This record gives sequence, C-alpha cells and structure tokens, in this order.
Amino acid sequence: MADSQPKRFFITTSIPYVNARPHLGFALEIIQTDAFARFRRLAGDEVHFLTGTDDNSLSNVQAAEAEGIPTKDLVERNAEYFEALKGHLDLTFDDFIRTSSDRRHLEGATKMWQACDEAGDIYKKSYSGLYCINCERFYAEDELEEGLCPSHGRAPQLVEEENYFFRLSKYSGEITRLIETGELRIVPASRRNEVLGFLRTGLEDLSISRSKERGRGWGLPVPGDDDQVMYVWFDALTNYINALGFADDSDLFQRFWIQNPDTVHVIGKDIIRFHAVYWPAILLSAGLPLPSAIFSHGFLTVEGARMSKSRGNVMDPVQLVSTYGIDSVRYFLL
Repeated sequence: MADSQPKRFFITTSIPYVNARPHLGFALEIIQTDAFARFRRLAGDEVHFLTGTDDNSLSNVQAAEAEGIPTKDLVERNAEYFEALKGHLDLTFDDFIRTSSDRRHLEGATKMWQACDEAGDIYKKSYSGLYCINCERFYAEDELEEGLCPSHGRAPQLVEEENYFFRLSKYSGEITRLIETGELRIVPASRRNEVLGFLRTGLEDLSISRSKERGRGWGLPVPGDDDQVMYVWFDALTNYINALGFADDSDLFQRFWIQNPDTVHVIGKDIIRFHAVYWPAILLSAGLPLPSAIFSHGFLTVEGARMSKSRGNVMDPVQLVSTYGIDSVRYFLL
C-alpha cells in the first residue's frame, strides 16, 4: 500500500570540479539523481533537488594555468557548461550552487568553520604528506599503486606545510555507531562495509586548510587568517546545506535539513570517505543533523580504466545526445 502521507526529500549530486567540460561519468550521476527525484515527485512527495559546481579545487587552478587564463575565467566558463546540462539532459534540478561566487556558500562555509572552531575541533600544526591534486586528498604510501594515485594514475606530490586541522579522530566511535545502526544508511552494502573497514583502522585528524601561496590565491579564506584558504573538501561539503540557506537559518534549511528525515546524497564510489566519514564528523561538530542516506554509484570505464578528465578518456554527453537522442542516452545510463 502506498504511503498515505507525502514525504519530503532533499536529493543532491556531488559537485564536480570544473577543470574541463562535463563528461559522461557525471552525466551518469546526475541522470540517476534526476530519476530518483522524478520518482519521488510522481509518488506525491515534496522534492528539492540540488546540484552545482566545485569551483575551488587546485585542479581548476592548474587547468587555467595550462590555458594561460585567469582561474576565475576558466571556472565561470566551465560552470556554465555544467548548468546547461539541465536542457541537454532533460534534468529537473531545483537549484544550482557555485562555490566560488555564490554568497550563500561563502557565508555558509565561514559559519561552519566558526561552529567547528567554537566546538574546540580546529587547531593548527605542521605536517607533511603525499598529496594528489586531482583527488584533493593525502595518501599513505600503502594506499598507492606502484607509487601512483589509484584513481588517477599520477604520482602524488610531497607537501610540507603548517595548516589548520579538524579533530576527525574525535568522532570515529559515533560515526561507526550511526552506520552500524542504520541511522546513516550507505548503499550498496559493499560501500558500507568499505567505510566501516576504514573506520576500524582508526581516524587521524584532517588537514582543512592550505597556504594561500600553494592555492595560488584561489579558494575561500580561512576566518581570521589571511594567509590560509579552506581545504576544498571542507568548503565543498558544506554546499549541501549552504544552498538551503544554512548561513541565514532559512525556512528552506529548516524544512529540508533540520526537520527532514529524508536527505540523500548521490556520489561516486571514489568520494565515499569524504561523504560518509568527513562530512558526518563536521556536522556532528557543528551540532547539526546528518544526511539519512548516501548512495554510491560505480564508474563508467574505457578499456578497464575509469573515465576521468585527468586520464583524457572522457566522452561528451552533449555530443552523445546529439547523435542518439536524449531518451536513448538516459535509458542507457539508467
């Protein structure tokens, strides 16, 4: 029997880097998310469907340098291609947020930083590590494949800096409990098990800023420290609630995050750790509710290798639609 009372659903994609035009891998994600949103609307539910772009990655800076143009120009140009997917792929998203230029995001990310700081969870220290710019994350040596990033096939850089850290280790037990009890659902079960396995190895505190110099002056400023910019993942993850009006504690934020039991993130399997561990820890620190579910999809591959912009093996979804039609492409990807 169908539910007698309509529900509310807040449904999001990840926000992709804009170092290049959108490729078929992101089309897979956003069409899956769109189908879910359409289904819930057909069931009579109230849906708010969010997507957008992650403008503050170092990979965007590198792409702009390679073209010899300002980062701002490259980001604005490529973000327009992502937003235009709404027409090309027949999408129904309700909102589109950009992390470099949207006031909601700048103010919301700053508010989140300050909330975690007030909770005693941010401190400064020196460190060194192996960093993949394309992943925007550090790797331990045993996580590399023959010294290369497993996702992008490139050697990470050795980075030594003094930055701000978030007390991620403090929340290991609570996040484990939330996943084991199903209060935070991770689908499919293989990804849930992967996250629990990662948690059992023990969490280390997370670097959440970069020197302004290494960021080439691009990124959101750390509150109270003009020499540092926010680590792109700390900044980017907050987009989900910033778009709802977290900074202003808006009615939309109350309705779709604080008072809503159905908040769903749709993401690729390579970023499960950020969404199922880092993001819940940040929310716990700030005293905010967690998402109810994280759906992690797989990759499109070319000759066994993941389709990605950094590998150069991508396919343009707009070109595919122009050849085969939107219904064929959507059906194939679903």
